[in-house]
Order: sequence, then structure tokens, then C-alpha cells
Amino acid sequence: MDSPANIIEGLRARQGLTQAEACRRAGLPRATWSNVESGRAANPRPETKLRVARALAVTPSSIWRVRPRPLHLEDVEDPRWEAAVRAMAQRLDRDGSLQERQRFGRRLIAVLDRADPGSDGGDSGEERWEEFWRLGNSLTFDPDRTPIAIINGKLVERELDSFTAATRVRVIAARRRRMRGVGVAAASGRCR
Repeated sequence: MDSPANIIEGLRARQGLTQAEACRRAGLPRATWSNVESGRAANPRPETKLRVARALAVTPSSIWRVRPRPLHLEDVEDPRWEAAVRAMAQRLDRDGSLQERQRFGRRLIAVLDRADPGSDGGDSGEERWEEFWRLGNSLTFDPDRTPIAIINGKLVERELDSFTAATRVRVIAARRRRMRGVGVAAASGRCR
């Protein structure tokens, strides 16, 4: 993105104006124009911006871009909030450390505690908050400390007396059993 100084210089050159002619049009001292065009005066006063822009036949916002105000996690009513939270969560999930994910997840949950009015009888806004509650909870989740994992398609329980990478696992579910008997014996749990 071009700096205001480069934009001013380009506009002046395209119009074939010298700095002296531009100063006369703007009603500004040559030193002021020179400081603005060179970038030494990075943020001139509003009336100076207006005079420079009028001298170049453009609006001030076409030279000095209006930046959006900063977005904070607490700004849930800002239309940019949902997309920004999703993008941050995706970035943290992909590149963030466990501590960064958990810190953001805890902050998101704290914001939702204040912002989510709770269930008041089928409000459509409830669906909006539900997604972010799940997101906050998933970010605070520590996969190394959970007692259950899925390994090779089997639900297993970890023995949590030690938190090492070589944690032993015990199969607790998803074991396929053959049912030999059909009917009442199988339904009652008595198999031959």
C-alpha cells in the first residue's frame, strides 16, 4: 500500500504541478507542503489534509486511508467479530502452542459468559453463541490429559498416573464380539 507521501507526490506529478503551484492552490506554506509530501509530517492536522486534498482535486480519505478501529475480543456486536474469532481459532489450532490455545479459549469463554443471554425460549441468536461455546471449549481442551482417546479406531482409556508420551492404554470399548445366538438368548445377553 502506498504511503500518503507517495500518493500526494504521484497525484501532483500526474496533474503536472510543481510543489510551488500546489502550495498556491492549497494556500499552504511551501515548507508545510514539502513536509507532508516527503512524509516528515506523517499525520498532519485535519485542515492541512483537507487543503492538500482540495489542491489535488481528491478527497482526504483517498490520500490518508481510514483505518478500521481495532477489534477486541469483547466487541461481540462488531460485524467483524465472528470472522475474526474463527480466523484466530484456526490459526491457533494450526500454529499455536497449547498455552496460547488455552489462554484464548478461556478469554473467549469469559466473553461469552457476559455476552450470551442464555436460553430464553428458542432465540435464533442462541445458535450463534453455541458455535463459539464449542470453539472456546475445544481450545481449552488438552488432548494429552484426557482420560479417553481414539487409537486405531478403538476408544481407549489412558492410565493417568503418569503423563508421559508412552502412556499405557487399555481398550474399554469398540471391541467387536461375535454373536453366535440369535433371538432371545442373544437379546438377554446369554450367548452360546
